[in-house]
Amino acid sequence: SARELAGRHYAEAKQQYELAQIIQEGLEKREHLHDEITFYFPEERLLEINLVPVFHSGDEFGGVLLVLQDVSAIRRLERMRSEFVANVSHELKTPIAAVKGFAETLLGGAVNDPDTAKAFLQIIYDESERLNRLIGNILELSKVESRRVPLQFSPVELSSFTEKTLELLASEASRKGILLDAAVEPGLYAEADEDRLRQIMMNLLSNGINYTPEGGRVTVKVDGDDDHIRIRISDTGIGIPKKDLPRIFERFYRVDKARSRSSGGTGLGLSIVKHLVELHKGTIAVDSTVGAGSTFTIELPVLQS
Repeated sequence: SARELAGRHYAEAKQQYELAQIIQEGLEKREHLHDEITFYFPEERLLEINLVPVFHSGDEFGGVLLVLQDVSAIRRLERMRSEFVANVSHELKTPIAAVKGFAETLLGGAVNDPDTAKAFLQIIYDESERLNRLIGNILELSKVESRRVPLQFSPVELSSFTEKTLELLASEASRKGILLDAAVEPGLYAEADEDRLRQIMMNLLSNGINYTPEGGRVTVKVDGDDDHIRIRISDTGIGIPKKDLPRIFERFYRVDKARSRSSGGTGLGLSIVKHLVELHKGTIAVDSTVGAGSTFTIELPVLQS
């Protein structure tokens, strides 16, 4: 404890070697020193160290003052911001390169061949749509993460809410021959932002449809008790490998990059879902088996505190 160490020589504190070295250097050089050191005990932390010499009157050296600041969280956020910028740049680069390449081919003479021109223009249109979706999702995630999304809470009757949500995705499911069904406990209500709750469910249902082979099934099951409601969205799709499960809610993380891009995914949907669930004071978890399907379980409070 601090009480046991006060008044004793710094070497007796048994701190790690780098810290003892910088103190020794400060005592010898008698000048300001600055460094960052990773400490591993009792937990991993990054500490910013400022060491300044202390002089009494008459330039008499009185020792050094050592100030330690835990900057682990700051550096982690800086790293996240840097990774986010790099990921956004990478994601934007792909559709922009495609649009530029096909436009150059058209300008080079392919525009004179009607079939080729139409095919290339369709690709340019599809890539610009993807670009639009990506930018929209980035802006949406930015708003949600910074909690600039004012939620309008009201009682939501979950049976009719679920039925209406499934209707919105019925045509998308029928194109792939996927059966959409629901089992909702009657008389269930929850205090929620209806638009945002629909956004959560539609995102998860769309994922289920996109990653389930033709002829599969996507199911919604809603039940609850006096305090919480549980929404389970299951599919009979390709599943998620166990090693990827802890990371699927990260921004831009894709399990199958090629398939995700070809299905129009931006890699931001699940991150947005997680933040919206947390804004509802809820939790989201996933259970999945490769080749058998996935189940996302959302638990929300019946009443918002």
